[in-house]
Amino acid sequence: MVQNIGWVFLSVSTVAFLACALLVLTQRWHGRLSLDRDLEGAQKFHKVPVPRVGGLGVALGLGAGVLVGVMIHSRTHPTAFSLLISALPVFAAGIIEDLTKNVSARRRLVASFVSAGLAAYALDAELVRIDVPLADDLISLTPVGFLFTCFAVAGMTNAVNIIDGFNGLASGTVALMLGGLAGIALHLDDIVLMKLCLWGVAALIGFMLLNFPFGKIFMGDGGAYLAGFWVAECAILLLARHPGLSTWAVLLCVLYPVWETLFSIWRKSIHRKTGAGRPDRVHFHMLVYRRMVSLKLGRSAPQWRKHAMTSALIWSLPATCSVVANIAARCADATLISISSLAIFGWVYGFWYRKMTLHPSGIDATSSISNRQRTVS
Repeated sequence: MVQNIGWVFLSVSTVAFLACALLVLTQRWHGRLSLDRDLEGAQKFHKVPVPRVGGLGVALGLGAGVLVGVMIHSRTHPTAFSLLISALPVFAAGIIEDLTKNVSARRRLVASFVSAGLAAYALDAELVRIDVPLADDLISLTPVGFLFTCFAVAGMTNAVNIIDGFNGLASGTVALMLGGLAGIALHLDDIVLMKLCLWGVAALIGFMLLNFPFGKIFMGDGGAYLAGFWVAECAILLLARHPGLSTWAVLLCVLYPVWETLFSIWRKSIHRKTGAGRPDRVHFHMLVYRRMVSLKLGRSAPQWRKHAMTSALIWSLPATCSVVANIAARCADATLISISSLAIFGWVYGFWYRKMTLHPSGIDATSSISNRQRTVS
């Protein structure tokens, strides 16, 4: 079994890498559509146009996993095939946006709901509990549980896209989260789900060989949506297949992008009184880049080195969460440990964020940044 897992892992990584390499080498022919030429946007940190269709490589890598699974008669390939088919609507919406820059955020959100609904129907990937009294009674009702599942999957899908700001950040984060989920699945003897997680890791590693640290290709919306959908569905399948598993342990494992998204909504809509969808430059990863990495390395440091350090620093968050979630999942008090860890994460995140936004004088830097953006616009 271990040998088969190794072969599939290698096949997925190799196909993803070769597909991305081909896209990089042929960009002179498709660059008119695939290159990200927006170098001045509020959330842009690259200096030259780069292909943003790395999601094609990730998708082809996962497809290779299904094909190899069929060839070796693996029990995983039917589930993987259904999951990949379910991902098509949101992946297609993302890829079309990458190529045309003409798919509205609302349509992409609808596509993520459609993909979540397909997975719920095809794989019974549906949340029926969140380990919260009274709320569980409500979610156990089929229509409510279905809608809540679609909302959760769409949320994670878009959350990964939000943190996709630096070379390797989103892909590395999702790979770490999938690795954590694979560890929990192994503990529960769920080999099928463990393989699904590892295939996702393999596809992302193949992509990262060209994305991190030099940024030869970007995930784009298609890749970010596919990665977010894959990790969301793996998390939901874990809970659906194992009623005794703490929901809070699984949430802890995938916490970072979820927290970043919810915090951004609160910061924009409530704290700053601006639109939640309006782009700005004060996301957590952007502050790490500007307030820590750029100051540490200096302006003369190569851009790729700044990207690499930013991603590596932030990877410590999902890595720690995945380790603690695996420890919690193996304990009788999994929910208590996980909720306590969530609280600690929130405090650390808030302390770190606040420290980066304050000037030595005590003035909130995000206010001046927002004011400058308002003036420019």
